[in-house]
Amino acid sequence: MKKQMKKRIVLLNLHTNWMMLKVTDVILLKNSVALKHKYLLDYLLHNIDKYEVCTYLNSNCFSLYQRGSDKLQRILRPIGIKENEWIMHQNGIKKGQIVVIKNANELKKDDLIVLYNVKTASYIGMGDVKAFKALSMLHFHGREEEDELIKNANINCFFNEVNLKTNCELYRKYYHIDKPWIIHPFVFAERFQNRKPFNERKNMAFATGTITYKVHKEFLDTYGDSCDQPSRKQIKDNPEFFKDTVYCTSSDYLEDNAGKPIKDNDFVLIKLYKKIYNRLFTGKQKKYFSFDMVEAFNSYKMCIVGEEILGIPGIGFVEGMACGCAYIGIDSPAYRDWGLVPGIHYITYDGTKEDLKRVIEYYQMDEHQEELERIARTGYDYVRTHFNGDAVAETLLHDLEEQQRIWLAQKG
Repeated sequence: MKKQMKKRIVLLNLHTNWMMLKVTDVILLKNSVALKHKYLLDYLLHNIDKYEVCTYLNSNCFSLYQRGSDKLQRILRPIGIKENEWIMHQNGIKKGQIVVIKNANELKKDDLIVLYNVKTASYIGMGDVKAFKALSMLHFHGREEEDELIKNANINCFFNEVNLKTNCELYRKYYHIDKPWIIHPFVFAERFQNRKPFNERKNMAFATGTITYKVHKEFLDTYGDSCDQPSRKQIKDNPEFFKDTVYCTSSDYLEDNAGKPIKDNDFVLIKLYKKIYNRLFTGKQKKYFSFDMVEAFNSYKMCIVGEEILGIPGIGFVEGMACGCAYIGIDSPAYRDWGLVPGIHYITYDGTKEDLKRVIEYYQMDEHQEELERIARTGYDYVRTHFNGDAVAETLLHDLEEQQRIWLAQKG
C-alpha cells in the first residue's frame, strides 16, 4: 500500500507570531496575550501523520528590530535564528517538531505557506515565492500602504474570522484586492466552561472587553472618531443608565497609564524613549486582568462583548457563550457567516444603548426566562460543537488546501 505523503504547512517566522506563541517581547515584558490561533498550531502538531509543520525564517526574522537596511538585517539574522530556538523552547516545542527553513530556495511549489499580518516583515520576500500563500488578517488596523504590501507579496487567499470585504467600511475604502476569503469562527480556550446552573445566575447582563483607540488617518477619515469599540464605551460611560441591567467590567486600554504622546517634531532619541516607555508601561490593565473571567461569565445569565466599529466581533462573545451565557450583540453579517441565527443562538439589538436596555429588561421578565434559557442553551451547544479548536482547525485546513488545489489547477 502506497504511503500517504504528508502535507507541508509552512508558517512564516512562527517565533514572532503572538497569535500562536508567547513571543520574545511578551515574555520579557510579562504582557498578557490571547494566543487566538494557538489551536491551529496545536492541531498541526497533534496530527504529524498528516502534516509536516515548518517555519520559514525570512531575511527580517529578529522580532525586536525588523526594520533598517538589508545590511543591518543580515547582521541581525543569526540572532533571529537563535531567537527562534529560544522561543520554541519557551513554548514547550521540542527540537525537531517543527522543521526550520532558512533559505527561500528550500520552499517547494506545493507548500502551503501561512502568513499573519501581525508584522510588516511578514511580507518581505514573499513576492518571489512561487508557492500558494494564505494571509490571516486577524490583526487588522487598516492602513493604506498594507494594500500595496499584500499585492507585492502575491498573496493567493485570505483567511480570517470576518470577511473584511463585506463587513468593514475601512477595508473597502483602502484595500483593492480580489482574492478568495476563507471565513472561520473564533475559538474558545478550554478553560471557558459552563459551571453554574442557569437559574442560579444573576438575572443581568455581564459586559466586558477592552476599549482601544486608533489614531491613524485612514481610521479617523472613515469613522470620524478614534474609539474602536464605541458599543463597549457607551456601556462603560453610562453606569446609571444601565443600573440593574448590566454589570460592566470593560476597561480602557490606557486607563492605568495614558503613555507619552509622540509628536512629529520630537527629536529621534526623544521618539525612541517615548516608544520604549509606552511599550513598557501602557496597556497593563491591572484591574481588568485581576478577576476570573470564567467565574464572571458563569455568574450572569446574559453577556455583552461589544463589536469593533471595523465590523469585527470580540473573541469574548464565544467565551461567554461557551460558559452558558445568552449572548447579546448587534445583527451583524459576521454572526450569520458562522451559522449563528438571531433569536435561536443569540439575541440582537440595534446598537443603541436604549434598545440594549429594552432587550435586557425584556429578558429579565419572569415570563421570558424560559425563552432566555433556551437561547443560552442552543447557543452553548452550537459553540461547543462548531467553535472548538479541533473542529475549526480541521475545517480551516481543509478549506485552505481546497483553495490551494484550485490555484494549482489554474497554474497548470
